[in-house]
Amino acid sequence: MSNVSETTDRLALSLHKAFRTLEVDGFDVRRAIPSKAFEAIGPFIFLDHFGPIPIRPGAAKSASAHPHAGIETLTLLLEGQVQHKDSLGNDSTMQPGEVQWMRAGKGIVHDEAPGANVLRHGGHQHGIQFWINMPMTEKFSEPMYRHVNRDEIPLLESSNGTVRLVAGQSNGQTGPVGTWGNPFLVHASLPDGGPLALEAHKPKELALYVMTGAIDIDGSRARSGELVRLSSGENVNLVATPHTEVVLVGGDPLDAPIVRQGPFVMNTNAQLEQTVRDYYAGKMGKV
Repeated sequence: MSNVSETTDRLALSLHKAFRTLEVDGFDVRRAIPSKAFEAIGPFIFLDHFGPIPIRPGAAKSASAHPHAGIETLTLLLEGQVQHKDSLGNDSTMQPGEVQWMRAGKGIVHDEAPGANVLRHGGHQHGIQFWINMPMTEKFSEPMYRHVNRDEIPLLESSNGTVRLVAGQSNGQTGPVGTWGNPFLVHASLPDGGPLALEAHKPKELALYVMTGAIDIDGSRARSGELVRLSSGENVNLVATPHTEVVLVGGDPLDAPIVRQGPFVMNTNAQLEQTVRDYYAGKMGKV
């Protein structure tokens, strides 16, 4: 890894391998945030990468009804189909290239299941879910949900792939997801590999996570399932191998300590205890 120098390029500070774990209903994921080395990248306190998972007809696994509070979830789908239902009454099917953005706030219950087409015919399920921390003063705000269609996500100029700006600002564009902590999220799909250059001067903290393939940045290589923490700077310059899928993720650092218990993320033990009581009292509703 390089030392930080007087350059506008963001440099590679450290490399971290995601660890494998089982999520709701035995769903196998690779978790890159948090790690033993850091709790968050900007406001992102969680990154779970699932797939590519081959699915036989009728054999798809799901994340059955479960609660969240104190965070926002952001799910990006590359392959497959995800059916979302929640205690607000929302019911939508996410297709590849689309994003689901859910503000849990004081509490919400949702169900994430394979779409009808995947259940019937099988296929592959591949995607990534992030949790965005909510600031201390907003932990108990009202929940909300938004399905972001593919055509709402601006494309950034690239000669060798598709680069989409989900959140933040880059190259004169603004992503559709705007919330506390100034999140920055770019998804680059580079089937032929090659160089990628992006403007990324706003995020105070930034990292690269490689879903498939590999990238070289600042003399370091990151492969599938690895995350590279980057220095401050103006731009990101990398070179990808063929069939690479990578995300850049970051934003402003957290504004307060966080206290976690499963799907609940608060700032104090008292807040967490209240949230657990609210859930068991049925105040978060049901799907």
